[in-house]
Amino acid sequence: MTAESEAPQAATVGTAGHVDHGKSTLVHALTGIDPDRLAEEKARGMTIDLGFAWLTLPSGRSVSLVDVPGHERFIHNMLAGVGGIDACLFVVAADEGVMPQTREHLDIVTLLGIERGVVALAKTDLVDEEWLELVREEVRETLATSSLSHAPIVPVSAREGRGLDALLNALDALLAQPLSRPQVGGPRLPVDRAFTQRGFGTVVTGTLAGGPLDVGDMVHLYPGGARTRVRGLQTHRAAEDRAWPGRRVAVNLGGVAPADVPRGTVVAAPGAVAETRRVDATLRLLPSAPRALKPGERVSWHSGTAEAVAAVRYLEAGPIQPGSAGWVQWRLGEAVAIRKGDPYVIRRLSPPMTIGGGEIVRAAARHVPRGDPAALEALERARRAPPVELVAAAVEAAGPLTPDEIARRTEVSLDDVTAIVGQMEREDRLRIVGGYAAPTAAVDALSRRIDALLGPSAGLPRAALPRQLGAPAPLVAALLEGMAADGLLVLKEGRVLPPGQAAVPRGPEAARLLAALDEGGFAPPDLPALAGAQGATTALLDSLAAAGELVRITPTFGLTRAGYARWRQAIGEAFAENEQVTVSQLRDQLGTSRKYVLAFLEHLDARAVTRRVGEARILLDRSWLPE
Repeated sequence: MTAESEAPQAATVGTAGHVDHGKSTLVHALTGIDPDRLAEEKARGMTIDLGFAWLTLPSGRSVSLVDVPGHERFIHNMLAGVGGIDACLFVVAADEGVMPQTREHLDIVTLLGIERGVVALAKTDLVDEEWLELVREEVRETLATSSLSHAPIVPVSAREGRGLDALLNALDALLAQPLSRPQVGGPRLPVDRAFTQRGFGTVVTGTLAGGPLDVGDMVHLYPGGARTRVRGLQTHRAAEDRAWPGRRVAVNLGGVAPADVPRGTVVAAPGAVAETRRVDATLRLLPSAPRALKPGERVSWHSGTAEAVAAVRYLEAGPIQPGSAGWVQWRLGEAVAIRKGDPYVIRRLSPPMTIGGGEIVRAAARHVPRGDPAALEALERARRAPPVELVAAAVEAAGPLTPDEIARRTEVSLDDVTAIVGQMEREDRLRIVGGYAAPTAAVDALSRRIDALLGPSAGLPRAALPRQLGAPAPLVAALLEGMAADGLLVLKEGRVLPPGQAAVPRGPEAARLLAALDEGGFAPPDLPALAGAQGATTALLDSLAAAGELVRITPTFGLTRAGYARWRQAIGEAFAENEQVTVSQLRDQLGTSRKYVLAFLEHLDARAVTRRVGEARILLDRSWLPE
């Protein structure tokens, strides 16, 4: 995957502020694009739904602008627009000053943790200097307890064009510092709009997070998990082969209708988000909330572009009072697609008002006893611990686990788990054997136990070993095959034998057969046909396989020990240069046909050495590679 440092400089900025304070007019003045796209919006002169525009700042940095509605009846649309922004363009009209939705929008920005912002003091052409100074002071006092307390205040007049250059320079300075946008968990796009484009089909838009998205990628639609392919990408109406996190992106999806991708859907890499109806989270009630929530009380719950009705369950002894914070579990009326660490906001259902929000700590929660100190401590640890610590603790505590099991236990995304486990394996903290991650010391101990059990015996039944060792069967099978390849034991007819108990077949028939296989290189002859032409018996093939001189990939595709080592070397070289390897890449590298490469990769998939992701493979078990 291309490093984030190679991504072009860009950011997404969202507007916020009271209705009719000039947000859309200001966006139009800055960009030349009218963000009000609906006929009703143009007729009423009021933004109802999200609007979009873009501009290039003096530094050359590209900025996407999300224009949100200010009216209290459309706060739910506003919430859908500000979830993925890097900074806020907060607009206050100089002729009216701070109004109810000014405060509510500021509360939402603060609850979402948005700390970068510029305040545009708009419509300055309607007031004199004395009034302007009074409003500036009121705005500064209002900002004081918010996440935008240090935001610069820039007077502007969109109608006369005054202050626009100063506003652009302030935005440029705000975005000059590197944006904290880690590429983790694979790409995910919370959908805020879906429509049909003539000649293309279904197009969805949103602010991309997590990782780059490429044309041709297979993605899932959550909730539901339907699969589709990315047919095309656009950023600011320009076609792209790759879209980067933090950008406003339009994605052309194949095989789905706009109705299949409503607002709140997340287009994501498999496993990048969790589908859930119950989450554990922190909750901070705003000081302006009228009272504490009653146990079981329902609220309007918003995260990303998703919206649901949710009932609260307290996890601490008493209710959370206005101005305080604590632990809660939310039970949602419908499934949503979210990730651990995502922020959320809650609003009262009646009368509607924003009252609080927090951070999701467990995206797929289970029942947690109320007031249990150990459970609360585990939640705090899950909130604060970095993913690598969560993964390490899970493996140490539970023993061998597959990456899927680790992801479920830790709620770290599967892509992140794979990366963390790979790094821990390179540090020799753990090993991946048979698709299972286990501490290095535990794998070594299993090898010693197998060696001790074999001793000078006549062998052990292979099928009984997993139970005897108390380890997963795939892990034991892979460990046995590795030890057999290293000559430490012999696998024959369902038994595990000490080394030296399976004689290597000798004679001209065996020699000719192995030589003919090796002559084929990366395109060996059909195994049954070769055996027939050489006059070799099935018993000879079985003996060669038992002695480790012949490795059967499929019933018709076999390799000598040396031939198998060459495949390992070639695949190791491919993964040394690429995080993902495709069948066509290996076919061209080896100068062979697709059928051989596909069969060998499926052989590795079955042994959990590799895992298929779309049309490519990723490496799971680095210990399989030659040193």
